[in-house]
Amino acid sequence: MGNYAVIGYPISHSLSPLIHNANFEAKGSDDNYAALSVHPDHLQHIRDLVASKELSGFNVTIPHKEAIISYLDAVDTDAKKIGAVNTVSIDGDRLTGHNTDITGYMNAFLEVFGQAKRRVLIIGAGGAAKAVHRAHANNGDDVTIAARRIESFKRFTDDDFKAMLIPDITGTEEFDAIVNATPVGMKGEDLLKEMDIPESLISRSAVGVDLIYQPQKTKFLEYFADGHHMNGMPMLIHQAMDAYGIWTGEEGDYGAINKKYEEYIGGKS
Repeated sequence: MGNYAVIGYPISHSLSPLIHNANFEAKGSDDNYAALSVHPDHLQHIRDLVASKELSGFNVTIPHKEAIISYLDAVDTDAKKIGAVNTVSIDGDRLTGHNTDITGYMNAFLEVFGQAKRRVLIIGAGGAAKAVHRAHANNGDDVTIAARRIESFKRFTDDDFKAMLIPDITGTEEFDAIVNATPVGMKGEDLLKEMDIPESLISRSAVGVDLIYQPQKTKFLEYFADGHHMNGMPMLIHQAMDAYGIWTGEEGDYGAINKKYEEYIGGKS
């Protein structure tokens, strides 16, 4: 039996246990997955936690994705580039960091919208934007990142993108995909109105991605044509199954997870 977990603070809102345990059940394994609250002051004791819980691997969420790196033995290339880890594999006493937000996002994006080289605008320049940027850059896309402040771009270690300030968006720019990598919309706000972005920025053929998954359809996504938008849930599921693959070498049961998630959403409404 394998023991897996996600660590964060706070952590009660996490859907990772629902996703992973649905996969374990579908696979017929006796593995289990839990959400563990770890205060930032206690992150330094992560190896003690791994030992006491007999973990076979674990995920990392806010606010530990950057701080965890100091306590690992190795970090893979992409996670090192964006300075954030969301998955840790365990081999004996050796802890290795990975970032499946990058692969999870891209796998979800390509599954929904298909393979093509695109002109991509990412709104926001925080941790989520760094993962989305790395995913599209690795895919060979033409990436532009829009932020409120010029200082935000100092967070990026690579210069393989164009930088622009949100107030400078005129609405005449041409993008094939627009991604909201900010939290704006979680409380029903309209991203374009909140940031004074012209609606003309969104062409009829453009696709839209919002990393938010609750609500399922933000006001931002309502600007895009039917079939031309995706919320954050496919990314959440794909990053979880990419982590499962790192830990076990196996492929997850996406159908079972989607069914469990639909039941969960139905139960909440």
